[in-house]
Formats: sequence, C-alpha cells, structure tokens
Amino acid sequence: MNIMNSHEIRLNRLADQLKERKRTDPVTLKKKTVSHMVPKPKNKAYTDEKIDISDFDDILFIDPEKHICVAEPGVTFEKLVEATLKYNLVPAEVSEFRTITIGGAVAGCSIESMSYKLGGFHDNCLEYEIVTAKGEVLICTPDNENSLLFQMIHGTFGTLGIITKLTFRLLPAKPFVKVVYERFETLGDYKAAIWNHYEKKIWISWME
Repeated sequence: MNIMNSHEIRLNRLADQLKERKRTDPVTLKKKTVSHMVPKPKNKAYTDEKIDISDFDDILFIDPEKHICVAEPGVTFEKLVEATLKYNLVPAEVSEFRTITIGGAVAGCSIESMSYKLGGFHDNCLEYEIVTAKGEVLICTPDNENSLLFQMIHGTFGTLGIITKLTFRLLPAKPFVKVVYERFETLGDYKAAIWNHYEKKIWISWME
C-alpha cells in the first residue's frame, strides 16, 4: 500500500467517525506529540470525548522541482526539515521548537524569527484538506469555493475543522545563516531601526 492510499484510509476513518457521532458537545483531538498548551484545572479537555488523529504524521510528497511539500498535520518540524534537507530545501518558516507540528503551526498561528519577512507558516501554505464536524472533507485554496475557510483556519485551534493535509512552499537551503546584532541606546532608536527594516522589504524571488 502506498503512502497516499494510507492517507485516504485514515481520512475516511476520521470522516466516518465524525459522521456517525451522535453527541454535539466539543471534542479534543488526541495527538502523538506533546501539547504546548496546558489545560487548567477542571478544563473539559481532561474529560471530553477524544478524536484520535495521532497517526496523521506522514510526509506524503516532496516536489524538489516546484519546491512544494504535501504532508499530514502531525509531522513535526524536526522530521520535516530532516526530510526536505535531502533535497537542499527547507520550509519557508521553521518553528523554533522541534516538536511543534505543521498542523499546530497553522491552527495555533505560529510566528517565528522569519515572520517579519515571510509571515507565519500559514502564509506559505497553498492548500488545506479539512474535515468538518459533520465529516465533510473540504479542499481549501485561496481561490476555490472554500477560499474563506482557507483564509480563516489559521489561529482557530481546530474550532472550524480538523486539518488533515497541508500543501506548502519550500525554499532553497543555504549552508550558512548570516546574523547581525544591532544595539540601541533608546527605545526611539530601536523603533526607528525596525521601521527601516520594514521599509527595505527585501523579499525572496518567489514573493516578488
């Protein structure tokens, strides 16, 4: 069985589980990775129904020519970077915690070191596969009939649907990273420097 067929089996299992669900109260997603959000005492996340998506953790496809990757939401950035570096490519945004997943980066609206130039990880996504609470499977892109959901899904923490597959851009990996440290004596100088960097807007070629 190839990896795409395995994904379809998992997708159908999840969709059927939601279609057959009789309860209407909220659920929590059961994942393989450690949650970076700690529920408070008496939080319903301790006692509610769990939807198991822990096996949605495969990298499905890497296109080294088009610089595109297709992967499931449970893939960690550590695993993703290890796989893409074999093609001298990296995700446009890489989380600063190894165990953050790509699905979590979208659902949690992650902002990383390169976000000032490239936006969040979601800003480099091209397509989402999303399963609704009713078990509907939707393909969402910026310009199809589900474009509004595509634009709204980031930062929603799973409240609009479960992301089951992501398609996103990759960038050429460089052997070195240049780091420049700047020191400022006043808050005004610091703010002026930030504005200066913003005005320069040194974008990479595929964003021009």
